Amino acid sequence: MEIPKIHEGEYRFCLILWEHGPIAAAQLARLCQEQLGWKRTTTYTVIKRLGERGVLKNEDGMVTALVSKLSLIHISEP
Repeated sequence: MEIPKIHEGEYRFCLILWEHGPIAAAQLARLCQEQLGWKRTTTYTVIKRLGERGVLKNEDGMVTALVSKLSLIHISEP
């Protein structure tokens, strides 16, 4: 399996998920608003994208990390 690569904003999102997960998507959106200043729609977009890349799963509104912090490659935004 290829190691997922994530950008800075996605990494900060994952830090919240690893700390609180598994977590309800709505609660995760609130935490991202408080800690990252993101709008709800931004959080749901990131959940969708990271789900498509196999970093997390969103099942029945519960978001769970599928990879550990150590298994991700963090890359900087250009």
